[in-house]
Amino acid sequence: MASTSQVKPEPGIKNDPDDVKPSPAALSDDDIYEDAGDLEFYTDNPAPDNYAGNVYLTHVPKYLYDAWAHLDDDAEIRIGTIRQWNEVGPDGQPRQRIAMLLDHRQPEHQNVPKEYNLDVKDMQLINTFMFTEQDLPGYKNKSQGANRNIPPHLRRRQEQPPRDKNQQDANAGVKKRYQPYYRKAIPKKTVLAGKFAHELNCQPVMNAETRHILTTRASDAMKPKATTKMMAAARGMPSGIIQAGSFAPDKFSTLVRPLADAKKAAKKKQEERAARLSQSELRDRIFQCYDRFNYWSMKAFKQTLNQPEAWLRENLEELAVLHKTGRFANHWELKPEYKRGNLQGVESAAPDLGPEGDESDFDADDDNVEMEDVMPS
Repeated sequence: MASTSQVKPEPGIKNDPDDVKPSPAALSDDDIYEDAGDLEFYTDNPAPDNYAGNVYLTHVPKYLYDAWAHLDDDAEIRIGTIRQWNEVGPDGQPRQRIAMLLDHRQPEHQNVPKEYNLDVKDMQLINTFMFTEQDLPGYKNKSQGANRNIPPHLRRRQEQPPRDKNQQDANAGVKKRYQPYYRKAIPKKTVLAGKFAHELNCQPVMNAETRHILTTRASDAMKPKATTKMMAAARGMPSGIIQAGSFAPDKFSTLVRPLADAKKAAKKKQEERAARLSQSELRDRIFQCYDRFNYWSMKAFKQTLNQPEAWLRENLEELAVLHKTGRFANHWELKPEYKRGNLQGVESAAPDLGPEGDESDFDADDDNVEMEDVMPS
């Protein structure tokens, strides 16, 4: 009788997909990930021993959370006491008040405030639950066995199962390979531990102890985490080297020239600025100058009369004529109608008293100067 594995399928017939049977390997994989049990949903009545009932969800400060983060999760530690009472509000309605006092005997509570007010944010918190994990019944942790309180050197040795003699002879002279030992994990089940009924906000009570602790924590946070320490070899360094954490103001005193006082500079500039005379007084003084000399340059006028150049030029254009060429180029000569009779024949120029030449007239009228071409001989 031929087996079904040797029967060749006909190409014209389609195989039935319902006839496919699961492989043994697939069954073994399902056994590994088999469900350990249903989720246990507890109700208020009856309540099991590990059910916490209504739980308060509280937001705590970070320093308090850091202090509790080092506690053992499996140990039962009393961290404090919760006090709850009713208080009449301003509207005459009773209001629930909750306070928490931490246990001062715990080492983790030495550097945190001890008294807190729990302000209620939501009294009817819905769809918020707390879950936990428990060992499946029938499994026991090794540390909770019968020998958990007996030292290892006093415990009875576990008998090793006998090995086959033929296998021992075959492995004779062969170095055994190290096989690590893995502890089998205890299967867990998920359990609903409680239902969050209220949401609270934890705030410390501002008393003398709380202010001192928070001030100390703030000052410690402001301290630099990295500091510079001067070694003995660095103390003998040359004085010209700027060491870390110090400054040398005398090294930079001549780097940038300090600015002059603005008030003193303005006052000095105001004193140096010439006072502008009236037109009649200025013209009288110009005539007095022409009584001495017939030709005056702008520089000589400015040094003699101490007046602004623009104001002098404005009056001279009405009283005098500027020579562009000749012996008295860039000199002003009084117009004939303003000349006096005794000075008609005098031809002399006023000397420049200043040490430096003034080329303002020459620069202003440079375009009107007539130039002569000189041919080399």
